[in-house]
Amino acid sequence: MMRLVWNRIISRKLVSFTIILALFGIFLLIPIGFQNTNETKLAVDNSIAEQGRGTYDILVRPSHSRTKVEKEVGMVEENYIGDSQGGISIKEWERIKQNPAVEVAAPVASIGYFSGKKLTVQFPKLDDPTRYTFEFYTSDGQKEYPISKPQNLVYFEESSPGYIEYLKVIPNESAIGASMDVMLPATYHLLSAIDIESEHKLTNVDYSELKNEVNPLELDMITKNIGDMPVIKVIQRKDINIPIMMKLKVDKLDIKLSNYRRKLEVSDQEWIMSANLQNKEDVMAELIKKKPVTTSEYNLDLSSFQKPFDGTALKINNDFNIESASDFASDRGETSIYYVAEKLNYNTSEKGLNVSIVENGNPPSYKSLTKKGRSLYESTPPFLIEQVGTFSPINEKNNFTSSPLGIYTTSNIKTEKGQILKPTTVPGSFIPQPAGGLITLESAEIIKGSKPIDAIRVRVSGISKYNKLAQRKIEKVATELLQDGYEVDIVAGSSFKNATLEVEGIGKIIAPWTTLGVAQELEESWNGLTLLTTILFVTFVFVWFVSRLLFEKGTVEKEDELLTILGWPREKIIRRNYLEQYFLLFIAFILSILFIGILNMEINAYLISSCILIIAILMINIIFSIKRKKFDRVIAYKHSPSLFYHSHIIIPTMIILFISTILLVVQIASFGNTLFQSQETTLGQYTVDVIFWFQLFILISTFILSTFGLTECLNTLFYARRAEFNMYHIIGWTRKRILIHLSKEIFVWTAFAICLGLITSYLILLKMRIMINWIIVGIISSALILCIVVGFVTIARNLIMQSIANKN
Repeated sequence: MMRLVWNRIISRKLVSFTIILALFGIFLLIPIGFQNTNETKLAVDNSIAEQGRGTYDILVRPSHSRTKVEKEVGMVEENYIGDSQGGISIKEWERIKQNPAVEVAAPVASIGYFSGKKLTVQFPKLDDPTRYTFEFYTSDGQKEYPISKPQNLVYFEESSPGYIEYLKVIPNESAIGASMDVMLPATYHLLSAIDIESEHKLTNVDYSELKNEVNPLELDMITKNIGDMPVIKVIQRKDINIPIMMKLKVDKLDIKLSNYRRKLEVSDQEWIMSANLQNKEDVMAELIKKKPVTTSEYNLDLSSFQKPFDGTALKINNDFNIESASDFASDRGETSIYYVAEKLNYNTSEKGLNVSIVENGNPPSYKSLTKKGRSLYESTPPFLIEQVGTFSPINEKNNFTSSPLGIYTTSNIKTEKGQILKPTTVPGSFIPQPAGGLITLESAEIIKGSKPIDAIRVRVSGISKYNKLAQRKIEKVATELLQDGYEVDIVAGSSFKNATLEVEGIGKIIAPWTTLGVAQELEESWNGLTLLTTILFVTFVFVWFVSRLLFEKGTVEKEDELLTILGWPREKIIRRNYLEQYFLLFIAFILSILFIGILNMEINAYLISSCILIIAILMINIIFSIKRKKFDRVIAYKHSPSLFYHSHIIIPTMIILFISTILLVVQIASFGNTLFQSQETTLGQYTVDVIFWFQLFILISTFILSTFGLTECLNTLFYARRAEFNMYHIIGWTRKRILIHLSKEIFVWTAFAICLGLITSYLILLKMRIMINWIIVGIISSALILCIVVGFVTIARNLIMQSIANKN
């Protein structure tokens, strides 16, 4: 009996080889798939556990402070604190801080846009009388905007060492010293308030200089000149420079000082700047019209020297380069004037978020602004701002998760063309500004009132990794805070995501925002994809194996009838059929065990292969023991007789093709969709980098097994029809005619099975809410792959069968 079994296997070399290869693929690929699936899940869980938690866990804000855009798109601006109105008192923060489940509770408040002490820029003393025409301007990285009107200063001569004769007429600015200089324009920057200790715990940044005292000489001068008032101490950020430039036109003039002394009505011993204002205005108007002897123009960048609240006094040397000045004047009279802005009004549309100009200007304003405070020159101001130190920016260690602290981020905002945009020196920019300076919460109460705090960043205690236990702890604290009436967001597990904004006057820009709940979504999507892959893969293997056994059983029926005629008992015939299937099964199993050992896989791989072997043996015993009733047909089929005659082989093959189509379409579309959505965030990108090859291997394994299974089914069909092909050859059909005839038949049932599979896949993917683009990709690619496989196997098998016929 063994010889008979072996001879049958040898006589069907191609079919036997294909069956062994397919079974080998099942024994090997399923354990590898399960192992990689577990590794994928472990990689996702580990990457989220290690990288999923940022600087803090919970963002607490006053009730009803969630913006419209946050509700609609589920994202938060990086510097979300700016332009907030407060709503939490220091006492409330103290109560939250005392919760034993809270490790750190760091409050932050947005105060408004303030200017610091103004300093001067000094002009050079040249050899000849010179007219300087200058204008200050700022830039957002794309466009330039003037922040002062063109002004003029005319230098005559240095009548004695250090005694400079020059003329300028600039509103609200007078010459009080011998230096030939002008005040830099006021620039405005976001001021925020923090608690020094808790902010240090959260960011590990040194804010101790906020405890410095105001320079006694400066404080004494303020008290004598202005009177007693609160002096708000501020520390400014080191790495922020003011985008401020100067356009300078230098005209050499042919003029004499003596001529203009008479017009100014000053004596030779008097300084010409001591003339009365009307005379100075008249003379300056004349000098502006004076035709120059030579003209030169310069664009001077002052940005690297200027800081938000205390910059550097400058001078322009004779080579028209910028350097620090030792002799200068300062003006702090407008530090108590500030602006409060409303939140940006984002309009959502199908194309993204739109931002409109609120007030045209240079630059235009995208926010509604309210001016507050009083100038020293108007009346006694309510307070003065005095810079007492600096702080360094935060060193971001985790680029995958985002815990937006609300006041520090200086992420690049880019146009579609990659041009980097920056906020200007004027409040009202659409770009969320980082805090240029920090003050204490106690100082914030002086300016903002009894409830200055806009947000509290909470880090939950007792967490080392962001796992399920950590999530439950965070959710418990968040629920308690929510019950207290606050607006609460869990930011642990959040990540950066690029938001596309359509900004009026600029165009499309790309800005990094924080999207909430990314870690949970990643975990759910990848685990869902893994579960779906496993279910489809196991279903395909089961259907393929049952179908193969069914038409294998149909193939040996004639042989069984012949053996019955020869006197073989039924038990012996069934045992022979069992033995052939067992033999093929064990060959594939042993080969797979060898490869599992070579690949050094885990012990689970051996157990999974053994379980598959046991299940396969049970299925062989069940299917081959079932008696199938035969019905002799006496009426010929009217249409497609060969299809109906071989339906016992074609129908199982169609089922295989149907399942293969669904498997490939759903696998490709869901994998691509999950991959695309994961790439939208930095944590998702990191997770994809870790598990991409695992998932790709599963996809390739699915394709290989589908191809083996389909090939084996088609080979069996062609083998069963070998007598039919010989007959076509004998009656004179050409190779081309046989191929066309066979291709037409195969096209009918394969096209039906593939189309039915594509329609089913489409409905499944719609139910899964997969993006339509990826559904189309999955359908087109899978249909193309299956058509190529079917066509290749059809042509190859037809050539082999005809070759055999020619030899015979």
